[in-house]
Amino acid sequence: MPARTAAWRHALGAAAAAAACTGAAFAGADRSDAQQTGEFGPAPVRYEPYVPPPKPAAQRPVRLDAKTLAQLALEQNAEVLYARLQSRVSEQAAEAETGLYMPIAYANLRREGRNRQRTVEERLTAALGGITRLNEHVLAGEAGVRVKAPSGAEVALAWRSNQRRSNVIASASFATGDSEATGALVLSLRQPLLRGAGRDVVETDLRVARYERDIGSWQFRQQVLRIGSEALSAYWQLWRARSTQALRRAALDNAQETAEDVKSRVDGGRLPPAALDEATAVLSARRAELARGQQALFDAEAKVRVLLDLPPDDAGWTLADPELDAPAPARELAALAERLPDVEAAWPPLRMALLKREQADARMRLAYSKKLPALDVQASYSSNSLTYGPLDAAIKATQGRNPDWTIGVAMEVPLGGDRRAQAEYRAQQLRVEQSALEVHSVRQALASDYFNRAAQFGELGRELAQLREELTAREQLEAGVRDQFALGATPRNRLLRLQADVLDARLRYIDGASRWALARVALQLVDGSLLAAHDVQLIE
Repeated sequence: MPARTAAWRHALGAAAAAAACTGAAFAGADRSDAQQTGEFGPAPVRYEPYVPPPKPAAQRPVRLDAKTLAQLALEQNAEVLYARLQSRVSEQAAEAETGLYMPIAYANLRREGRNRQRTVEERLTAALGGITRLNEHVLAGEAGVRVKAPSGAEVALAWRSNQRRSNVIASASFATGDSEATGALVLSLRQPLLRGAGRDVVETDLRVARYERDIGSWQFRQQVLRIGSEALSAYWQLWRARSTQALRRAALDNAQETAEDVKSRVDGGRLPPAALDEATAVLSARRAELARGQQALFDAEAKVRVLLDLPPDDAGWTLADPELDAPAPARELAALAERLPDVEAAWPPLRMALLKREQADARMRLAYSKKLPALDVQASYSSNSLTYGPLDAAIKATQGRNPDWTIGVAMEVPLGGDRRAQAEYRAQQLRVEQSALEVHSVRQALASDYFNRAAQFGELGRELAQLREELTAREQLEAGVRDQFALGATPRNRLLRLQADVLDARLRYIDGASRWALARVALQLVDGSLLAAHDVQLIE
């Protein structure tokens, strides 16, 4: 009872001292310090939100051509910027997995105290049986390094120290103090032999993350190609809308002159009244075509404004004269098939499908490993020391004295089989089959699309050449009749009719040129030459 009373007094005295120190600390703190540290302790660290860099400012093109529009759209489009950030996220996720084999340093410190009655067995077996109470304090610590090996093994090297102070130690006749210290330098190894063994299993997360990084890079490239092709398509639609609108205005003027000429002829009795109705119908059709063309022009300009992030009232860009000459692609199947491997290597959907299949293979190897029984080799070796001080124990533990070693095998086999692991393995087999099917489907679709685009571009090139020949012939015919009209050898109605034919031929030529240009964009998109043809370099 006296010993217990003394212990309680000691504990209460320590608590009172701690409370006094705490009160003094709060009493000496002013109001601002209390607000900064908080009422019951230090305030948490303030989180500073991430502020992204500003988006590139929208640039209004002074002179707009296909290359300029594509470059500006890729620089300012929000979807391209988002895809670039997503690619960087995947890159950082892969970087996070590279620390798989980095060594891990660890340490722990523990203090223990006990004051209890000694048991009968302790008193009977001890030489100092007269001591009825045990008053002991222990300070234990451990520090070491742990590392994972590619084989799946876990290796750890640690130093352990334990200092014990006890009234029993002090009561021994041979004791020089009331404490003893033990130290140990321990090397431990755990090597899986079946489940979890091998580099393929250990590096699954790392390889999957790297595949995901590559997929993110190809997704960014796919987004760039999509926005680039949309920008080029918008440019050619704008060029066609503007060019055809100018021709439709000229065609409307021609129809008005024709109607006036027919009216004068009807009034003079040289044409029947039905001729005037026909001329009026043509004039109304030209006006309707002009209105329809104006709507197409508004739509084309709106697409360009969206791509360049321009305000709704921005318009009137000067269009550069387009280049409508390009070498015709090869149409022979042998030549196309020879270039097909390069096309496949540059096609983002196919590359992503191949990476997803490799991801599925890596995950299937891990799923197969989980099916196996757990069979591990566990071994450890340590050198131990026992002295009166922790520093001496640590020094002597490194000298290799008093060795202690263990080696064993641990096995774990689920009775009836691991149904969850087997189901995961079967599911992963199906995912591998899905990925292989996707690769085959994308490759077949790419080959078919490539051959089709090349054939269409070749045919549209020949059609454009024919339209150019037709336009040249009609312009020459119209020039000859215009000279005859100036000499009074040809009536005005024939000249007006030929001028209308020339305008229609120009409309057909512009329409054919725009379709040819869009087919070229589609072919460049498929064969991987779109970015290089427009001086675009990817910086991820």
